[in-house]
Amino acid sequence: MEVMRLKVIRSVIRGELGKSPPTVSDVAERLGISRRTLQRRLADEDCSYSQLLGSIRSERARRLLSKTNRPLYEIATSLGYSDAGSLSRAFQRWTGTTPSKFRRRNQ
Repeated sequence: MEVMRLKVIRSVIRGELGKSPPTVSDVAERLGISRRTLQRRLADEDCSYSQLLGSIRSERARRLLSKTNRPLYEIATSLGYSDAGSLSRAFQRWTGTTPSKFRRRNQ
């Protein structure tokens, strides 16, 4: 898969994040391909859908925490998490620190 195609997949995922956590089927449908084809294309890049989704969520969370004062629950919702606790646990996995500590260091 060429880099441009991966950018398109990432763009679709970003666009779907605020509604709910986009599933691989949602993204495949928006791209006009089957779920299995999307999974194969990602596998060709040594990437899984969950890795890609996590990467996008991590990038957006870091940006929102460092550049805005939005409450954590709003950031969590905008990333497709059901609550702030779910985001906090994921953020600690990604960064090794809590969202509040990250925000204090990066604002």
